[in-house]
Amino acid sequence: MSERRPALQRPGLAPVFALLLLAPPARGDAGAAAAILARADGPRSALSEARMRLRVTTSRTGASAFAGEFTVLVKGPEKLRIEFAAPEDRGKLLLVNGKNAWLILPGTKNPIKVPRSHRVTGGFAVADVARTRFVDDYDAVVERSDTFGGRLCDVLRLTGKKGRDPAFPVLRVWVDREEGRTRKIVFLLPSGKTAREATFDEWGSLRGAPTVTRMTIVDALRPGTTLVEYLDAEKAVLDDALFAPPVTAGAPGR
Repeated sequence: MSERRPALQRPGLAPVFALLLLAPPARGDAGAAAAILARADGPRSALSEARMRLRVTTSRTGASAFAGEFTVLVKGPEKLRIEFAAPEDRGKLLLVNGKNAWLILPGTKNPIKVPRSHRVTGGFAVADVARTRFVDDYDAVVERSDTFGGRLCDVLRLTGKKGRDPAFPVLRVWVDREEGRTRKIVFLLPSGKTAREATFDEWGSLRGAPTVTRMTIVDALRPGTTLVEYLDAEKAVLDDALFAPPVTAGAPGR
């Protein structure tokens, strides 16, 4: 009498198990959405305190393209320092510390208070390099599945958590199911209107840290396209003083 075949080897069952593994999360499943989001946040955590070098190219119809390089220092989700590297902008800084942001121009004594959503150039804004972890600032639900760039993705709808104040209150995020990488983000205004879209065109590794290496931003409010290339990135231990505006002469001590 032949030996009974183990259940997992029975013809027809293997494809069923494969389908179960690939099955999409249930629509509106907050637990599944949180797990997907936590996985997608991995690269942000890897470079939560780091020094980066970026090239940003902006283009608009009927205008010459502009390209500039920036040195960016990040320390967690609250501290950011963007140094302008172009010769004509040498000494120009954008500092973010908590909910406060300042623009510092060369040759001036006083920093200029600006909103945290301040644009650096073209469609490139502070939010594009801030190391905010989505799971900290947003609640998520699965809306649907979609194919983007030939990859099967889970589409999540993110809404700002109570007590948090993200730059955009609502996001729609495409996370590819196989690798857990963020592939696209749509930034929405409170009215529901699209403010901008970002596509994460290339992922790679810089000095051993996984990171997006190329992204494209399309601004719906200010027509134009912005290409951001990550040229270098390395983990670093950064002094808090790097993210504080200078104290001007005669100003009260902090």
